[in-house]
Amino acid sequence: EEALAVQAALQRALAEPSVQQSLRRAEALHPRRGQRGHADQEAFASRLHVVLLGAFKAVLPQQPWCLAPGWEGYRQMLARMESVAEDPRIIRSREETNRLLGLPRHTVLKPLQEEPVVIDTPDGTGVVPEYDAVMLTDRDGDAAHEFWEEDQAGSLKRTLPR
Repeated sequence: EEALAVQAALQRALAEPSVQQSLRRAEALHPRRGQRGHADQEAFASRLHVVLLGAFKAVLPQQPWCLAPGWEGYRQMLARMESVAEDPRIIRSREETNRLLGLPRHTVLKPLQEEPVVIDTPDGTGVVPEYDAVMLTDRDGDAAHEFWEEDQAGSLKRTLPR
C-alpha cells in the first residue's frame, strides 16, 4: 500500500497544471523526440528530467516515505518497491505515471547516475534551489552564503565576514 501511496503522490504532483503545461511545451518544442538519435530526443529527455526532479524533490522527502529528495530518493523508492514491482496495481500505476508524462505505457524511467549541476531552462521553468544558510555580507557589500580568502601560502581558507 505504501508503494501505491508514494506513486499516487508523485502522480498528483505531475498532474499539476503548471507541470502539464511545461510538459506540453517541451513536447511542442521537440516534435521528433521519439526518433532515436535525433537531437530532440536528448533535449526532451533533459526537460523531462527537470520536471521529474521537481516532483521528486517535492514528494519523496514527505512522511511517511522520508526518502532523499531528487534522483537519489527515486533510487531509494525503486529499491523499496522491488518486491512488489510486478504487482498488477503497481504496473497500472507506473503506466498512469507514463501517461501523465506523455510517454509510451511501458516506458521504464531509469534514474540519472548523478544529478546535473546546471540545467538549461530557457523558458524559465527551472527549479530554484532553497538554501538553509542565510546570506552574509562582508564589509565591501558582497553577499554570499560563505566567503573564502587566500592565505599567504596561496591556499583558500573559509572565513566569516568582518
